[in-house]
Amino acid sequence: MAGRYLAIALKEAARSECRFRVGAVLVKGGRVLGRSCNRRRNCSRTDFRHATFHAEEMLMRSTAARRGAVVYVARLNKAGAPLLARPCPRCQRLLVSRGIALAHYTTDAGAGTLHMS
Repeated sequence: MAGRYLAIALKEAARSECRFRVGAVLVKGGRVLGRSCNRRRNCSRTDFRHATFHAEEMLMRSTAARRGAVVYVARLNKAGAPLLARPCPRCQRLLVSRGIALAHYTTDAGAGTLHMS
């Protein structure tokens, strides 16, 4: 099941215009609640006060997070192959503050899982 949602996150990552292309998807009860990719600064679709927005940040800005939801995060290299996309400590704190305690993410060798608390 995680592979299905990581595939959606990979599609989101492909939409990113950043050097590190990352996508994130929020899921609860088998339903996709939201999706987003990371955005570079001064992008007209984001505000100008911050330098960059991680995919998880953009997802939380655009989606009403629900307790018990799961986030799926994926990263692509230039050739389109998956890379490590474990949420950074800042994004982990943000996700936990919104009630999200489980993240699945891509690695260059498959997938990983992170239990946050």
